[in-house]
Amino acid sequence: MLRRALGTTLLAGVFLIAGIAGLAAFWAVWPRTSDTSPLAALFALVWSSTYAVTAVLTWRRSRFAGFAFLAAIGLLLFPARFIVPGGQLFLPAFVVITLVAFLGYRYLRRVRQDAA
Repeated sequence: MLRRALGTTLLAGVFLIAGIAGLAAFWAVWPRTSDTSPLAALFALVWSSTYAVTAVLTWRRSRFAGFAFLAAIGLLLFPARFIVPGGQLFLPAFVVITLVAFLGYRYLRRVRQDAA
């Protein structure tokens, strides 16, 4: 019987929910008129795919789960750059996202080593 750590199960569940939310966002921003840009739909599709792949890799305790996590968290920086164009909140958000990415990467590497 495979026993998974609670953190691994929670992370995989959160990533799966984020992937499903990305699919819903993709459907919501799909260009329905000629004056709508498909860039938001493309970004939502990439975001959704990245989080779904991260959920699967985390659940399977793959050695690539940490790298997929970094890619998924890194995708948060793209829209964060445009939320506040003046940059007053970008640096604190960047620091927090980097800290979360570092801690998550270390956790996923440790879980992978414990399972081996």
